[in-house]
Amino acid sequence: MYLVHAHLRSPTPAALPSQVAELFACCAEGGQLEHVTVHTDQSGDPVVGLFMTAGDLGRAEQRALALCRLTLANHPELRPFCLVSCGAVLVPEYWDRMLAESDAGRIVPVQDPSNLNPFHPF
Repeated sequence: MYLVHAHLRSPTPAALPSQVAELFACCAEGGQLEHVTVHTDQSGDPVVGLFMTAGDLGRAEQRALALCRLTLANHPELRPFCLVSCGAVLVPEYWDRMLAESDAGRIVPVQDPSNLNPFHPF
């Protein structure tokens, strides 16, 4: 699952409807959307957090972008808003490297149980 942030902006002062998460959820198809969160960024513009299921980050971002465009086009209460950006906030190369098969998904190196440390992970 990947978290993709959709940054919205309105040229006129407008508030997102209270049911914005439901509006996004009803436009999602095929179980691609797991969860929706809504908050504001530093400038007060709305940010919709889309938790997307996909095989990789690129596909998650593409699906989130398509979902945003569909949701904004199909719901008149969202028409005052435009999509400014849509993408993940993490650097994928870092996390892909951390989860590489050669590392077996470990972030912390395996401890040596022969050092008599009672807190080793075995």
